Amino acid sequence: MNSKNYYIVAKAPDDPSLHVKISGPYLTQKAAKADLAEAISEAQSLDSSAKNYNYEISYIESQKPGILQHMAASAQ
Repeated sequence: MNSKNYYIVAKAPDDPSLHVKISGPYLTQKAAKADLAEAISEAQSLDSSAKNYNYEISYIESQKPGILQHMAASAQ
């Protein structure tokens, strides 16, 4: 895995410095875009306040999974 990858990130509208990787890593921006709507829907089903977040695809240095992948791995 690359040290920099694409992630779907949720940012709090009142504090843009507060952000959470909700999904990823993705090797390409196209792959992240393909998963964007589903990741947002899943985040909102888990947290009702997630409807207020701003979502974007970010290219960041990290090899850790997004929270949705982390939760899925923990549920198995």
